[in-house]
Amino acid sequence: MQLQPLDDLYRPSRPPVVTILVIVAIVVLLLVVLFRSCSKRELAQSDIPAQSEQTAFTNQTETVAESPAASETLQPEPSAPPPLANEEFEQAVAASRQLHDNGKYYDARAVLLKILPRTDGARRTTVETALGKLAVEIYFTPRPGPDKVEYVIQSGDSLSAIASRFICPKELIQKANGISDPRRIRPGQRLVFPDHPKFHILVSKSSNTLVLSLNGEFFKRYVVSTGANAKTPVGTFKVSDKILHPDWWTDDGKVIPFGDPQNILGTHWLALEATGETIRVSGYGIHGTWDESSLGSQASAGCVRMRNTEVEELFTLIPRGTPVTIVE
Repeated sequence: MQLQPLDDLYRPSRPPVVTILVIVAIVVLLLVVLFRSCSKRELAQSDIPAQSEQTAFTNQTETVAESPAASETLQPEPSAPPPLANEEFEQAVAASRQLHDNGKYYDARAVLLKILPRTDGARRTTVETALGKLAVEIYFTPRPGPDKVEYVIQSGDSLSAIASRFICPKELIQKANGISDPRRIRPGQRLVFPDHPKFHILVSKSSNTLVLSLNGEFFKRYVVSTGANAKTPVGTFKVSDKILHPDWWTDDGKVIPFGDPQNILGTHWLALEATGETIRVSGYGIHGTWDESSLGSQASAGCVRMRNTEVEELFTLIPRGTPVTIVE
C-alpha cells in the first residue's frame, strides 16, 4: 500500500476553469435582469403621478364645463339698474306728458315703461298711475296701434266668432269700438282691437295688490283684498270662467242670487282653476265687492276682492285662460 504525503491531503484542489466561467456568467446575467427590472419599475412609478394629475385636471375641466351650477357661478350676476336722478325723472315724465298731449299715446307709454324699473316709492306710484291711465286710453278705444288689428266685418260675422278668432274678449272688442248692442253689427263696419293679447295677473297677499301685465309689460296695478289668516291659496292658476252678475253659493249650499244684499260677490266673477303643480282647489276666484273698506287688507274668505268698477275693467280686458300667479 502506497501512502500519500500528509501535505497532499491538506493542499486545496484546483477548481475547473469552465465551472468558474459558467458561475460568473450566471451571476452577471442575474444582475443585468435585476437592474432592468428595477429600472422599469422606477420608470412606471415616476409616470403615475403625472398621468394622475393629467386625468384629474381633465376630469375637473369636464365637470366644470358640464355642471350648470359651476357655469352659472362663473357668470357675473346682472346688476340692478341705477335709480333715476330727480332731474332725469322729471324730464321723462314731462316728455311722456307732452307726447300724450300730441296724441302719441304709445310713445308716451314707452317712455314711462322704460323708466319704470328705475323708480321706487312715490315716484314708482306716479309712473304706475300714469301707465294705468294710458292703458285704458289706448285699449278701450279704437285707436290703432302696433299690437292691434284692424278688421272689417264680413257677412255672417258675429262678435263671438271674431273674438274667438283673435283670442280677444268679446267685451273688449265691444267696448273699444263703442258697440252698444253686439247683435247690431253690419258688414263693412271697421273694428280696431288688440290682436291675441297675452295678459297675466300677479296677486301679492302681503301687499294686497293685483298687477296686470300685457305681453310681458306692466299694464295696471289694483288694490285688492285677500283671504283672512292667509286663506288665499298660492300657486299658478288660470281664469276658467267669467260670469256677469254672479249668484253666490254659501258653504251650506244655499244660493244667494245677484242683487240680494247678502250676495258678497259684487258685479263680476272670474273663476280660478289650479294649474301645474299647484294643489287643486275649488270655489276660489276674483270678484267685486260692495264693501270697499276691506280693500288693502286680508279680510275675505279666501277669494280676491276688487272694486266693482275695477273688476268690471279686468273682466272686460282678459280672455278665459289668462294665467294667474298668487304669491305670499
